[in-house]
Amino acid sequence: MNTKIWIDKKGDTLRIRWHYEGKRKQLSLGVRDDYAGQVLANAKKAEIAMDIFSGHYDPTLLKYKLRKFGNNPSEITAVSLFEKYTKVTKAKNLEPGSMHIYKAIASKLRKCLGDKLAHQVNNSIAKNFVSIMIGTLIGQTVKTYLSTICACWDWAKGKYHLGDVNPWSDCIGLIKIQPRIHDKPFTIAELQAIVKGFSNHPQYCHYTDFVVFLSHTTCRFGEAAGLRWKHLGTDFSTAWIGKSISRGNEKSTKTGKDRIVQLSPTLKSILLERYEQVNPAQTDLVFPSPKGFAIDDHNFRARAWKKVLSNWNIEYRRPYNLRHSAISHALAAGANPIALAEQTGHNVRLMLSTYAHVISPKFLFVDFSNLDG
Repeated sequence: MNTKIWIDKKGDTLRIRWHYEGKRKQLSLGVRDDYAGQVLANAKKAEIAMDIFSGHYDPTLLKYKLRKFGNNPSEITAVSLFEKYTKVTKAKNLEPGSMHIYKAIASKLRKCLGDKLAHQVNNSIAKNFVSIMIGTLIGQTVKTYLSTICACWDWAKGKYHLGDVNPWSDCIGLIKIQPRIHDKPFTIAELQAIVKGFSNHPQYCHYTDFVVFLSHTTCRFGEAAGLRWKHLGTDFSTAWIGKSISRGNEKSTKTGKDRIVQLSPTLKSILLERYEQVNPAQTDLVFPSPKGFAIDDHNFRARAWKKVLSNWNIEYRRPYNLRHSAISHALAAGANPIALAEQTGHNVRLMLSTYAHVISPKFLFVDFSNLDG
C-alpha cells in the first residue's frame, strides 16, 4: 500500500500528516523543530506507516499520541478523570443535590476501580462496576450514576488516551427499573399525632408550625424552608411560592415556576401569631431554624423527624410524605385535581397518573337519568 505521509510544522511545533482511506489525517506532536523533535517525529511517522501497511492502524490515533507526565499527564486514573469532569461541570453552577450525586459517584469509582487508568476501563470492567451498584442501590439511582459517568467519558473522548467507544454505553441495558411504589400516606390520626408530637417535644417543638404548614399546603420542604414574610399576602391568606432553599442555597422551585397557594384559617392564625411575636423584617425567613438559619432537610430528618415518629410509634416515612399525604386526602375528599395541581405545583398529568387510585369513583360521573332535560 503506497501511502503518502510527511512531517511539517504547525507554529513552532511538528506534526505528521497523511491520507487514509481518502481522508486527510494529522497528528500534532507538540514538540519543537529541533534534532530531538525530528527524531521523535520520524519515529512516529514510521510507526503510522508500518501500521497502515500491516493492517494494525489505529483510526482513533490514540496509539500514536505521546504519553505525557507531570502536572498535565495524558493518562490519568478513572477517579481523577471524573474529578476533572466534576470541576468543569461544577463551574456551570450545579445544584447542591447534584453535587452530592457527583461525590457519591466519585466514592464508588474510588472504591471499585482504585488506581485503574481511565483508558484501561473496558466494557467488561464497566459492566462489573454497574453490577456492584445494582446490588446496593435502587435502579433509578444506578441509572442516574451511570448516565453521569457516560457523560464524563463522552466529554473526555480524544483526551487521556480515551477512544471514541464509550465502555459505559452498553451498560444501560443492565438496569431494570421497577415501578416506583409510593409510601403509604399518613392517616389523619397519624398526622394529628405528628403535630402533637412536635408540639409536646421539649427540644423540637420549635418546628411545630413548620410541620403544620407543610401538611396544610403540600409545599415541598425547600419551598417552605425558603418562605419569607414578604412572600405572604397582607392578611396571611395566601403565600407566593417561587423560591426554594436546599442546604443553604436559594434556587427556583423544582418546576422552575412560581404559584400562589391559598392558606387555611388555621395557617392564617398561626402566621399572624408568629408575626406578632417576632415582629420580623419582610426579608426574614418565616420558619428559621433555632439558630436563625434556613432549616436543613438532612438535619431535620435525622434528628427531629425520626425522633418524633419513633416516640409516637409511627411507621417511618420521609418528611416528603406530608405532601404526599395531604394530596391523597384532598383528592379522596373530592378536590378538583386540576385546581389541586395548580396549588401544589404538580404537573396535572403526573398527578392524575400518581394519585388516580385515591380519587373516589363517586366524583367521576354524573347520573343524568334523573335530571330535568
